[in-house]
Amino acid sequence: MIHLGPARRRSASSVRARLVALMLFAAVPVVAMAVLISWQNYRIAAAGAVENVTLIRQSVQARHDAALEAVVQMLGALSKVPSLRSPASCENVLGEVLSLNAAYYTGLFVVDADGQVRCSASTVSGGPARGADLSGASWFAEVARSRDFVVRAGSAGSGTLLQAAYPLLDGNRLSGAMVAGLRPNWLIAEPRRGGPSGDLWLLDREVARPVDLSGAPAGALPPSPILRRLLAQGGVLETVSRDGQPFSYAIADLGHGLHLLVGYGSARERARARGLLLRRIAELGVLLLSGLAAIAFGANLAVVEPIKRLNHAVGRWRGGGRFDPGDLAGVPQEVRELSLSFAQATEALTEREMQLRGSLAEQDLLMQEIHHRVKNNLQIIASLLNLQAARIRQPEARAEFQSARDRIRALGTLHRHLYAHGELHTLNMRSFMKELCDQLFQALGETPGARIRLDIEAPELQLSSDQAVPLALIVTETVSNAVKYAFPAGRGGAISVRLTVEGEEARLVIRDDGVGIPSGRSEMEPGARDGIGIQLVRGFARQLGASLTVTEGAGTRYEIEMKLRPQRPSGEVSPAAPVPSRADA
Repeated sequence: MIHLGPARRRSASSVRARLVALMLFAAVPVVAMAVLISWQNYRIAAAGAVENVTLIRQSVQARHDAALEAVVQMLGALSKVPSLRSPASCENVLGEVLSLNAAYYTGLFVVDADGQVRCSASTVSGGPARGADLSGASWFAEVARSRDFVVRAGSAGSGTLLQAAYPLLDGNRLSGAMVAGLRPNWLIAEPRRGGPSGDLWLLDREVARPVDLSGAPAGALPPSPILRRLLAQGGVLETVSRDGQPFSYAIADLGHGLHLLVGYGSARERARARGLLLRRIAELGVLLLSGLAAIAFGANLAVVEPIKRLNHAVGRWRGGGRFDPGDLAGVPQEVRELSLSFAQATEALTEREMQLRGSLAEQDLLMQEIHHRVKNNLQIIASLLNLQAARIRQPEARAEFQSARDRIRALGTLHRHLYAHGELHTLNMRSFMKELCDQLFQALGETPGARIRLDIEAPELQLSSDQAVPLALIVTETVSNAVKYAFPAGRGGAISVRLTVEGEEARLVIRDDGVGIPSGRSEMEPGARDGIGIQLVRGFARQLGASLTVTEGAGTRYEIEMKLRPQRPSGEVSPAAPVPSRADA
């Protein structure tokens, strides 16, 4: 049978723990799905930087297209104004137009076919004056070549971001160009409330370095290899800036050889995505813990508590009480059925136990009756032997009958102790040995303490009957021999019987201070010290598996050492002790 310790039994039979484990196992797919959804949401939130930079690029590109269309229309309309051919009226017209659009234009001027400024109007210092030679400007060479509208990057430091040139044609001949200087704010749109805002740079093939449009730090630019890759491939790219911060970059082709670089720092988006992920995980954990707590509480209320009540009822029943689990209303059907089955089982066991108790009591009565009858029969036999001994004239024969009588009386006394004290399988050696020795003295006509002193020392030892019988006969033989032969001619003395126990070992010492046994006489049949008695003592010692030591000289000493046998269970019959034969001796 396997025995579990208390902690192992509690953990192995915990319904609450099993239900919680089952709930955890069932929640694995749900938790995995929730974690996957949270991770996808994190990826979507983290990709918000890409979406924002794309929106900014689209907004700026749309604003650029609209602005350039307005510039083309405005310059085309001015090119048809006749008063522009007169320098004085030209500057007046340009000044009036510039005053109306000063928020978007830094200046307007007209050049002739040789690149000389005929008239100009400007809102910033350093603008081209009348007579200035602009034939070396890149936009002029492009207009002269293409005879089409041209846009080139200007100097952001002077307030001019772009220079747009519209050709003036006289038939197929270029007669000059109408030129406008554009401010940066037409390209930088104000972000909508709550909308994204990013960093902007303008690039063209003639400008070696990107022109900052939004006041971004130099470290916000992408590394040079990333910038070349964007110019070559376009699109959107997530990477790190020159100062190591996460950025999303997008490149927009503005046409006319111009490109717009948009940068959006994605650190905030990633932090927001991480926060969202952690919040979702925390919410999932709280939900899972709440579910586990609800399952544990429900299991405790609906299953564990009824089972505990059932367990307590079983404990009371085992302690001798009545099995009563109490009110089981509202508990699961299985627990009620288990309680009913156990109640029926306890009733059957109680009935069977009552039957067994009755049978055991009857058996004890029968055993007591048997011991009583055996004791009576032995007394009858002892009386018959005593009567027969009284009729015998020969002293030796009468002594033999008296010895047999004493042995039978010893067995009768043993049986009386067995049924009188209610212990049918064990014997209290202290009271038994006291009564046995007193009985032997009385049968031999002596009174303990008168001529011969009797000392008995024995513990309250419960000895099994199959060992008590040989010990009783050994005491009978040795004590009766000492009373008969150790103190001749009215000599006084003492006889001591001492039984000691150490662990599983018992020692019986019987000694007298009489005349002792002459050397060699203990082994002979005839003689003052009965040889049959000695043979019986040796035979009973052999039956007990004990060692016998006889010391002769100044008195006689018998020492018997034996191992105590375990007591027989109640109801088991002890075998009768056989009388040793000569072979046993």
